[in-house]
Amino acid sequence: MTVRICAALIGVTLLAACNTPPPGFAGVDPVRVDIGQSSFDVRVKEGRAHALRLNAEFAPNIKFVGPRAALAMTQVSGCDVVQGSMAGDAIFITADLDCDAISTETSE
Repeated sequence: MTVRICAALIGVTLLAACNTPPPGFAGVDPVRVDIGQSSFDVRVKEGRAHALRLNAEFAPNIKFVGPRAALAMTQVSGCDVVQGSMAGDAIFITADLDCDAISTETSE
């Protein structure tokens, strides 16, 4: 009986951690975005963005999911993703944002 209770508590803890942001994004509420076949929770803070892919995909790969994550980050932040700054895997992706590029384009 005790083993089952411990296993249940561990399982609940792991499930609760699935949508927990990395430390740099603590306290930031996610914005849900659907891009193509991918769904993301995106958090933006201090010139950085974090995208957490929520859905299951067949053989996900950063090469295919990355561009959709970048588009989700751009939609939520209103900023460009800095080329070459994306890091992570097909589930957790972070990137630097260039908000100056957007404000320069709109002021011209």
